[in-house]
Amino acid sequence: MAYNYVKGDDKAVTDLYGDRTANSSCAYFTRYVAKTAKILDVGCGPGRITADLAQLAPDGHTTGIDNSEGIIDQAKASFPHSSNPNVTFAVGDANNLSQFADNSFDIVHAHQLLVHMTDPVAVFKEFYRICKPGGFLASRESNPSILLALNPDLPSIREYWARTNAVMKKMSSNPDAGSKIEAWAKEAGFGVDGGEILASKSPMSMPGHLGMVTGEKAEQAIKYGMATKEEIDVWAAGWEEWERAGEDKQFMLECGEIICWKGT
Repeated sequence: MAYNYVKGDDKAVTDLYGDRTANSSCAYFTRYVAKTAKILDVGCGPGRITADLAQLAPDGHTTGIDNSEGIIDQAKASFPHSSNPNVTFAVGDANNLSQFADNSFDIVHAHQLLVHMTDPVAVFKEFYRICKPGGFLASRESNPSILLALNPDLPSIREYWARTNAVMKKMSSNPDAGSKIEAWAKEAGFGVDGGEILASKSPMSMPGHLGMVTGEKAEQAIKYGMATKEEIDVWAAGWEEWERAGEDKQFMLECGEIICWKGT
């Protein structure tokens, strides 16, 4: 069974990023961002968080990387260098950051990245390598299996979400990354070198997944064996009902957050 039909720059996927900003996604560490910080945002997606972080470090430089060339093109178009001179976007792979030297960045940031990684400890080792002594890693990951709120609470959406988590596991992803990131970071070297680790939890509001169960995405899900047409139709009806709830609708997950300072 194949599950590689979901591409990072597909609109149905980028729509799921919702209104993620530094304010909504990085509040746990923004008070530690110095104006002169050199920041790497790994898995930057369409670049909104990257650009926000750059504004917090106007006298530094922020680089956003993603393994999707298409989404990097979107980020460059949305935040052109002419208007954002201290921001750079480039294609890059979290598993291999060899384009960056050891001890290069004051802050290494990743949001909702490790959930997709097959070897998260190897990724954290790369983060540790490129983080400057005295600098820090900031990582926020959801625990998709922990639904904090669903309104309207529809059985069809719960069934869809359970299947989504099962598919993630078959893709060798980590649907409970938020509860594991601290252990992964320690295994990679953080916290055992004299540096401090701060861990916390917070809720994350999610947009609906109607785009994942309609149109081309629905056809691909059926083609690759993720679901039957009958299941897709039920899930689509559920998300349509959820959307009709307007301002009353809620879809909220638990997130784990860590700030890991590299020892000096």
